[in-house]
Amino acid sequence: MPRKRPSRGFRRMTTTQPNAIEEASSDFQDAIIDFQAGTGTEAERIKRLTSAATALNSAIATRAGSDRQPANDNREQKWPGIVSSGDLVRGFVPPDYHVEGIAQAGFLYSTTAMTGTGKTAVLLLLAAHTALGAPINDREVRKGRVVYFAGENPDDVTMRWIAMAHHMGFDADAMDVHFIKGTFSIPKMFTRITAEVTKLGGAELVVVDTSAAYFQGQEENSNTELGRHARDLRTLTTLPGSPCVLVACHPVKAADATNLLPRGGGAFIAEIDGNLVLTKGDSGTIRLHWHGKHRGPDFDPVHFELQTVTAPALIDSKGRDVPTVMASALTTGETKKRRVEARRDEDEVLLLIDKDGGKSLLEMAEILGWQKDGEPHRRRVSMATEKLTRAKLANYTGRKWKLTAAGQDAASDAKAERFKAEQAAASVSRFVERNRRPDPPDDADD
Repeated sequence: MPRKRPSRGFRRMTTTQPNAIEEASSDFQDAIIDFQAGTGTEAERIKRLTSAATALNSAIATRAGSDRQPANDNREQKWPGIVSSGDLVRGFVPPDYHVEGIAQAGFLYSTTAMTGTGKTAVLLLLAAHTALGAPINDREVRKGRVVYFAGENPDDVTMRWIAMAHHMGFDADAMDVHFIKGTFSIPKMFTRITAEVTKLGGAELVVVDTSAAYFQGQEENSNTELGRHARDLRTLTTLPGSPCVLVACHPVKAADATNLLPRGGGAFIAEIDGNLVLTKGDSGTIRLHWHGKHRGPDFDPVHFELQTVTAPALIDSKGRDVPTVMASALTTGETKKRRVEARRDEDEVLLLIDKDGGKSLLEMAEILGWQKDGEPHRRRVSMATEKLTRAKLANYTGRKWKLTAAGQDAASDAKAERFKAEQAAASVSRFVERNRRPDPPDDADD
């Protein structure tokens, strides 16, 4: 049974100046109650809920227009009052984290990264972990419903999700993750979004992939328009369930790993609660941290691995495998191991260049015995040379690899470390040989 409510006439008799927002809010609440109670047909319930939400938004917009205040320094300021130490402490509201120590419920975060660094892969992984209630390493993830705005490339998102279902072992039909394919104006469609999310029962996580796909302004490099866009994105945090909202963002022009701010600069940053960034780590991993702004305490970086994968259901029209990319979280131990291995690879290539810089990457892989799938692992050598180049230890000129002065010093250090390691290994081997117990006599010799 729907909840009984006073008629409009009764409310007007008892209120000298009726508040349009309060009336519209009451109608919207009644529509939600009727929807949850199953009153009428589903089409009727959706129609009433949508109509009530539209009326409420209209009332709010009307009030906002009539109550518009002067901007900046001309705005009339309101005295906030003075609170005691005790009241300050008692008024503290503990943070409710979606991803422990990183992202809070009801907060808006940009997730900024260069192209090819794994924004979509990592965000889809967080979506899966949210639906499963599975932690990211030792960090708890709030279990709940996910709404994923697949605006930039819905087909790519679909292929990745198919592969993830196969490799992570979840049933796509049972996952509480819901996708919106295509782009539209979020502020213009917010009423419909609210109605649809309410119909689902709320959401704990909303992912927007990407900010640029849903940008409705005229100039993508306009800080003013992008600041307004960020405010539009923030409205998604008010959806039922107070979701954490993660927005995939492209960085500003001419960005590098040390300057990964989302497009819109300070105007965009001012409207969000944090800018999470993804960068390529020294060991070939993807590193999640923050840059520019993060409301809350600092946190240790989280590392992910990107893998090219296939799945039985992911084939083309001729039945051939279609590869895609998915992310998986690495433990702290795995990350340290990768870092040690990467440093070892760099030293191996450094010493090989010192000996003969005229070898190709393929030839280096053959000499070092690095293989993958039975073939020389050219990419492994390439990753090592890229790191040596970034560290200004080597460069490629005249179709030949050459060590810089710093690279020659590093090669000398690597040789010394290798010699020490070989000496230590030899000492251990001699110690074991000296202390080896003799084999017991054979009974047949008695």
